[in-house]
Amino acid sequence: MVVVDAMSWQPPSVPPSGGYAPTPGGYGPPPGSYAPPPGYPQYPAGPYGTPGPGPGLEYASFGRRFGGFLIDILIVVVVATVAFFVVFGSTLSPWFNQISANANAGLAAPPLPALPAGELLTFAIVGAVFSVLYFAILVAAWGGTLGQRAVGLRVVCQEDATKNLPMGRAVLRAIIWWGPALLFWSLALRDIASLVAFLALLWVAWDPRKQGLHDKLGRAVVVRQGLPRVTAFGPPAYPYAAPGYPTAPPQYPTAPPQYPAAPPQYPPTPPQYPPAPSLYPPTPPQYPPAPSQ
Repeated sequence: MVVVDAMSWQPPSVPPSGGYAPTPGGYGPPPGSYAPPPGYPQYPAGPYGTPGPGPGLEYASFGRRFGGFLIDILIVVVVATVAFFVVFGSTLSPWFNQISANANAGLAAPPLPALPAGELLTFAIVGAVFSVLYFAILVAAWGGTLGQRAVGLRVVCQEDATKNLPMGRAVLRAIIWWGPALLFWSLALRDIASLVAFLALLWVAWDPRKQGLHDKLGRAVVVRQGLPRVTAFGPPAYPYAAPGYPTAPPQYPTAPPQYPAAPPQYPPTPPQYPPAPSLYPPTPPQYPPAPSQ
């Protein structure tokens, strides 16, 4: 029988088939050159599918941003319509009266009168002020417009996704809104500014971080809360958005079981014999003391 000391057992110098070679301080080469062995699952960049600027966040897609944009446009159109009739009411009121009179007389509707330059400038200032309030101050104070918050989006700093945009950067980012509004008095300038604003918004479709040109100008990103992946089988999703790898298999097999304890050297001591009998009878009782004289 060969006795092997368990304390002197050493792992084999060659790792088992399919395992990883030991690496001081961790395992595996840096991302980019890592190739897991066959049979191990390939994990996405994070638990939310699309990489984002912070844990639990992902960049807002073009479709989701477009949905929020439609809600914002509806709000802007309603406000602009009310402001238009308030500012140009003195000019349009006689025109509406003339339309009604011509309709009763069977005549054609009169042409739209020229809008005064003073009222055009007033409407442009009102539109620019509303754009700053809605697309800049609301973004800086609340993290997004009504349309963006309705579809679950937030505008944050690109260097720190936990912070809203500062006021100055929010106003600069909103130039695609208040710029064309401020140029409403000039038809040519307004069309050029609107074309630039359309290109800035369309840039989201192919930008890797889903930034428009106005987002880059304000150093902002639009994010949404990521949704955890649903996995029916396999290991759970990683708790961080940073790239990760599957858990490394054990480097070496477990140590062999320890040998059983050595058997007892000798049988147990037998029980003691009963005490030897007394050699003499007990001492008889003493005689009573002599009576007193």
